[in-house]
Amino acid sequence: MSENAAKAANPVVAIIGFGTAGVNAAIALRRAGFAGVVRVFSDIDTLPYSPILTSYYAGGEKTLEECFPWSAEQLAELDLDFVQEGPVERLDVEGHKVYTREGGYPYDKCVIATGATPMCYGFPQVEGDGGYEPLVMRTLENAERLKSVLEDESCERVLVSGASMVALKTLEACLNRGKRVTLVGMNPHVLDFNAVPQAAERFERGLEGYGVELRLGMTVKAVKRIPREGGLRDWQLEVTFSNGDVDCFDEISVSHGMKSNLDFIEADTLEIDRALVVDDYMRTSNPDVYAAGDVAQGLELISGQKRIVGIWKNAAVQGAVAGTAIAAELAGGEPSPDQAHPGAFGMNTIAVKDMLFISAGTMEVTPERTMEVRENDEMLVIYIFEGDAYSEGTGGSKRRLVGFNLVSEHDEAGSRAYDTGAMLTLRIEAGCK
Repeated sequence: MSENAAKAANPVVAIIGFGTAGVNAAIALRRAGFAGVVRVFSDIDTLPYSPILTSYYAGGEKTLEECFPWSAEQLAELDLDFVQEGPVERLDVEGHKVYTREGGYPYDKCVIATGATPMCYGFPQVEGDGGYEPLVMRTLENAERLKSVLEDESCERVLVSGASMVALKTLEACLNRGKRVTLVGMNPHVLDFNAVPQAAERFERGLEGYGVELRLGMTVKAVKRIPREGGLRDWQLEVTFSNGDVDCFDEISVSHGMKSNLDFIEADTLEIDRALVVDDYMRTSNPDVYAAGDVAQGLELISGQKRIVGIWKNAAVQGAVAGTAIAAELAGGEPSPDQAHPGAFGMNTIAVKDMLFISAGTMEVTPERTMEVRENDEMLVIYIFEGDAYSEGTGGSKRRLVGFNLVSEHDEAGSRAYDTGAMLTLRIEAGCK
């Protein structure tokens, strides 16, 4: 049998990365009847886990076992060929090979699902003897370090730099472990890019009620590790803020954004904007390379543009779409229109203690959009509408809901707040169809 005939008889699909996008790509391949080799390149030595749950584990709200959505038995049923030789070093798009430190592995189709890495953009280098690396939050390894720090009685005060969802979940883990927390953020409010000011302000009042010190509208200018007199530790971190204030902390956590893991992609081989630009079937600019999850820039429904929508559900759906499309193509056909990715929009739910925040859609107010506020003791809901409230001759409203914020001081499953958030999210989704 010739090399080409052997290749056609036993095609290989490479999956680089094995979080929710990679796992769902593998599941979809097998469900669609693909019987060839599914070769997974992973640089973690555990089962795939949910990055969303790692902060809950560090804060004592979840057990380690609860961080793993799939069991070893479930993954074994997929009959996967694992390559665990460290991070992938290079993807040869033209030669159809994935390179690790040990050598090259050929593929027919490839799914890039390598996720993202937390960054410390703008955070100063820590000075002083002994060295210190700030805490970050994403991986299970990050969570183990945070958990160890928070279980240490010598750690009393923690500075959280950043005001994003990730920063706030880290803050909650600290509160759950009885630490005194200060949050510093360059923007005037928490919940970067997800909340309008009025919603953020109500959430901030709740945080302050739990003893959180907020230093908003400023940054960390300098950090020095210095000796400490008294206490359980012999060192502390002296922090100088951009307004000139100086304070000392035992640990610092930094949440200054994420970077898509694409360093192994050679320049000009695939179209990259902020991430890999993909079509409705998750194909990149090369028809044999697909992308899903935090490395994929697909259709965002509100704007109609190609954007990263970095949420767990979207990564899972994108992975499944890629796997289904690949199976169809390797069987000699094409994926059907109903198997295309439907597009996505951002949606987030976060609770810090009893403070609940839910958002979906966009918070961008343009000349074509209006904002409505409804507030009572139970909750605050802010609506973003697009279009005219009433159009003469049409017999009714032409506006649609494109975004909302909800804040409540009662984080209770099955509550009116959760029901309202779910209803409004469905309403946005219906308006996008």
